[in-house]
Amino acid sequence: MVARPGARRPGRARLRLLAAVPAVGICAAAAWALGRDERAPRAHAPAAGEAASCEELSPAARRGKRIYQRGATEDGRAIEGAIAGGAAALSGREAACAGCHGPSGEGTTEGGVTAPPLAAERRLAASGERGGGAGQGRGTGDGTMTAAALATAIGEGRGPAGQRLSPVMPRYHLAEADLSDLVEYLGCVGRDLDPGVTAGSVALGAALPLTGPDAPVGAAARDVLRAAFAEVNAQGGIYRRRLELRVEDSAGPSGEAGATARLLDRGVLALVGSAFDGDPALRARLSEERAPLVGPLALRGAPGLASGAGAPGLASGAGAPGLAGGAPVAGAPGLAGGAPGRARDVAAGADDMVFQVLPGPDVLARVAVKHLAGAPVNAAAAALVVHTRDRAGEAWASGAREEAAHRELPPLSTLPFEPGRLSPRDVADAARAHGAKAVLFWGPGAELASARAALDAAGSAVPIYASAGSIAGHAGALSRDLAGRVLFLHPGSLGERERASEDALRAFLRRAGVAPGPLGVQASAYVAAQIAIEALKRAGAHATREGLIAALERLREFDAGPAPPVTFARNRRTGVLGASLLWMDPKSDTTVRASEWIEVVP
Repeated sequence: MVARPGARRPGRARLRLLAAVPAVGICAAAAWALGRDERAPRAHAPAAGEAASCEELSPAARRGKRIYQRGATEDGRAIEGAIAGGAAALSGREAACAGCHGPSGEGTTEGGVTAPPLAAERRLAASGERGGGAGQGRGTGDGTMTAAALATAIGEGRGPAGQRLSPVMPRYHLAEADLSDLVEYLGCVGRDLDPGVTAGSVALGAALPLTGPDAPVGAAARDVLRAAFAEVNAQGGIYRRRLELRVEDSAGPSGEAGATARLLDRGVLALVGSAFDGDPALRARLSEERAPLVGPLALRGAPGLASGAGAPGLASGAGAPGLAGGAPVAGAPGLAGGAPGRARDVAAGADDMVFQVLPGPDVLARVAVKHLAGAPVNAAAAALVVHTRDRAGEAWASGAREEAAHRELPPLSTLPFEPGRLSPRDVADAARAHGAKAVLFWGPGAELASARAALDAAGSAVPIYASAGSIAGHAGALSRDLAGRVLFLHPGSLGERERASEDALRAFLRRAGVAPGPLGVQASAYVAAQIAIEALKRAGAHATREGLIAALERLREFDAGPAPPVTFARNRRTGVLGASLLWMDPKSDTTVRASEWIEVVP
């Protein structure tokens, strides 16, 4: 099996030495058996009736698909194998057929090593059956390959005549039932239909608040998603498929989890711009079903993120303070800043299906610590982390601790508090007791202002770092209380790019006839839609969840409009991993850039 670009696997250097050897993976061996073992399902150019029969997979084929796509059996056992005499071990998803042969069996080539196509029509075109050959040197003779011979090929890397197969091919141990299931699925790979996909349409879902106090937010996101998909449909769709939006109310008794479950039960390929507050159970459901959520809309957890009032926390509409020079900070207010509850992006790995756009509390805290540590006077600075006692606050504290440990700073002190119950004096006392050189604050803007006042009264002049979202919608009322002292972490675009992207968004909204609404929410939905559309285009004509996930993981510096360029990868589920620092000038009542863009690594 060929290591996929960007994946870090043991023995990758060894694999490069084998680059001249055509790759034959577990599925290639199974493909060899197809049509040669009279007891196995035959793979051949599909007739129309056969293609239709693959739209609804048999139970065995569904089990085989799980092995092919995930490298795991239905009961959760990981498929294991070894490459080149045990030089590298593979397990689970790293051992999955799709990693090399593609989610739809289209075949891949990397560094001169080819994993042959497995989809029936492509395999015939590339094989000796049509005079080609995919480096396997086989014709279409009458020889048979029994289940035992196939097990030998997979487990020992030897063909039916005893010849060695490619050393790049992992040597596996598969139970007979698992092998049978895999062969069953190979008869349909590339022709089966994932949930929400038909010959003429792709259904995408969004769980949004359509009732209750957040109904205007949900309606704004829904309308932008529909408009973005309608624009694509007017141009012929994606591979001649129309994009359809299915929406469920997340404000009902069952909440976001219930609305998302209904969408998954109805059948959607993916979720786009859907409300998500970081619920671990919902994240696990998405992971189990391999249903990607692109650009979640964070309604809770990040104070003020979905306000739509000016730039995140800084510009509040008419008369809002602007950047030095008077330009309002207005780019992409309210962009979903990352659902809380995932302490570290890289820890989520390839099993996390939530592809968020802007950084969450953990990443913002890491940016703050990196900036603090970058000043020579703070080379060994200690900091006090003040945070709400909730999922978002804990993520803020976790990110700060992680970055401090990475930079070998002294252990951080923490002061958690219940929202609305902060004792400002406790902040000043804790800062003094621990000799804090800075305060990292996560919580509502009013409590941020009271903490700043308490520090002032205690004669402390240490800088305060806070998310720009903490005062979203309240900048005018709080600007004088926070001016000159608080460094705001702003993960959006600034300057000319910001103004240009906002102008483009407003032009789209006018062109599509979308009613005025909270601009930040509209920006979030627009960015989510553009990312999903681009990934669907890159995923190819056979639209699958695995193909969509792989396409998302290949996005690099993608310009989705009112957000900084977005990059995802197998170990990166946050599109933007950085922020700029801004502060309010008490003399001019404007917001001023206090740093260049600060990036952290996943």
